[in-house]
Amino acid sequence: MKVKISWVLWMILILIVGCAKKGPPVPWESVVPKRIVDLMATPVDGRLLLEWTVPKENTDKSPLTDLSSFQILRSEGILIGDECRGCGDKPKMIYEMKVALSKETKRKRMAVLFEDHEPRKVYVYQVVSVNKRGYLSSPSNPVTVYWDQWPPPPRKVNVESGDKRVDLQWESVEGATGYNVYRRMENEDFPLKPVNRTPLTTRQYSDLNVENEKRYFYSVRALKRVVETDVEGKGSLEIEATPTDLIPPGAPIGLVAIPLKDGIELNWRKSQEPDLLGYYLYRRGAGETEFRRLIEVPLSKEIYLDRDVILEHEYEYAVTAVDHSARRNESPFSEEVRVKYIY
Repeated sequence: MKVKISWVLWMILILIVGCAKKGPPVPWESVVPKRIVDLMATPVDGRLLLEWTVPKENTDKSPLTDLSSFQILRSEGILIGDECRGCGDKPKMIYEMKVALSKETKRKRMAVLFEDHEPRKVYVYQVVSVNKRGYLSSPSNPVTVYWDQWPPPPRKVNVESGDKRVDLQWESVEGATGYNVYRRMENEDFPLKPVNRTPLTTRQYSDLNVENEKRYFYSVRALKRVVETDVEGKGSLEIEATPTDLIPPGAPIGLVAIPLKDGIELNWRKSQEPDLLGYYLYRRGAGETEFRRLIEVPLSKEIYLDRDVILEHEYEYAVTAVDHSARRNESPFSEEVRVKYIY
């Protein structure tokens, strides 16, 4: 059976084929990395830190798979009062950073430090991405940095350690408009970011994000406000601090003394302290004025048999809790119990 195709159907097929035709190819030079829009510049320790995020797409929204390098562009002018003379000139490339693109690199924050700045100068930075074919992205958002001689480091930095805290104080620095506090652990370098979120306007800081019994090292740096830039100077001499647990556990409760054939058994309720190490047991005999500790090493269980007792003698007992801290903080005595050893 033959099937006839009507002229209407032929027209529909022609339209479909026509719509499926591909357009002209996109030139390679138009497929470039997407523009960086989050460039930041932060003065750190007498230097300037530039940071930005690696783009993950090209301008046509295709995945960026051929990133080769970043070019740092800079123009500069002279700072006169609060104004810049010469700003707006064509920027020059001052540094090229080669990169090896990977899954870990994408969306990663890149960073580079510069230390060739001069007092009373204004610098404008931008970053350009370059693919393996040598094509450049559009320049990033510009960041303007006002530079001047940085302030000297703070002197006489004092530190006091407490329970999960470190308190710092220092002398004022002439010309400083703020301060930053940096912290590192043993065998580490100071990070690029201070522990304080915003510049400090006072000469003291309390670090509450620390753990007890760990060694920390601190350095304080002064800031000088130059138009819109906080220029940070070199750090003070390092000072060490070790927070220490100063709070003892609560006293145990429920102490009971039971005379048995082999001695007097003591038991009590389990302490709920999260940093509990164990318990010390104390005894006072007839005619004694002070309690004497019966054990040298803290007990791990809530039970103890005192075998060193004499029939018909009376004894008083008390128990304390001890924590894991280096200080071995000890609780007050529990309620005392008195018992006569009769079996």
